[in-house]
Amino acid sequence: MKKKQDCFLWLYVAMGIFFFSIAVLIASARAAEDYMAKGRDLENRTLYGPAMAEYQRAIKEQPEQAAEAHYRIGVLSNKLGNTEGAVQEFRITLQLDPNHAEARKAVAAFYVNRGAAARQQRQLEAAIQNLQEAVKIDPGSSTAHLELGQAYEDNGRGAEAVQEYQAAVNADPQNVTAQLRLGQGYNAQQQYAQAIPAFNAVLENNPNKAEAYAGLGVAYFHQGQPEEAKKAFDMAMRKHLVAGRRDLAIKVKQEADALMPPAAQNSQSPQGEKTKK
Repeated sequence: MKKKQDCFLWLYVAMGIFFFSIAVLIASARAAEDYMAKGRDLENRTLYGPAMAEYQRAIKEQPEQAAEAHYRIGVLSNKLGNTEGAVQEFRITLQLDPNHAEARKAVAAFYVNRGAAARQQRQLEAAIQNLQEAVKIDPGSSTAHLELGQAYEDNGRGAEAVQEYQAAVNADPQNVTAQLRLGQGYNAQQQYAQAIPAFNAVLENNPNKAEAYAGLGVAYFHQGQPEEAKKAFDMAMRKHLVAGRRDLAIKVKQEADALMPPAAQNSQSPQGEKTKK
């Protein structure tokens, strides 16, 4: 009889502990929600310091469920100029929630910005390292692939550049710069057959893109299509002139002359052609 009573006693104790734990978790979750709401309200009023303090309180209440709180602290850290602190918060966010798309994009953007800055300073190895990290973190970022491609190109790694330009286009077919770079990269690699559809893809939605016509001129010439090359070069010069860029029109003319005898082109020079709209 006593054993049964002891069993019932322990059962009641266990149930009491269980329900108490549930009540504590519910209270903690509600407190965290309140802190998050206060943080958002303060953030909307541009009171970033107090907002971050509320998000920190939310983290203390539920450290394992605080991905959004860490993300908001990262966003505010960025706004306050603390990019290093921000990226740490974004990384913690991804540890807690690997599917947090905004945090992933934010971490990738951090490395893209560092890589682009290094490339501008001709620190190409540092640029490539940072941009490779950006691509690793967010493989779907067209910008990250484009920037990495340009760093590879600047470093004389043309084949790898083309791969990254193609990845950028795959990630965002509407990225005109990536599509144009892809065509130019194919030309540089003497893959002229592949360059032609790349430039045509640019012109489908951007018929005034003079650089695409110029690239087509080069590709058509090396593909043994001089008439098509002439038309493309002429169109490139015309588009530059319409845009008021006589200097670029002259540059295209010089490039065309280097490939084809001027007499065979039978086209007006940029100096003599009137601007057409």
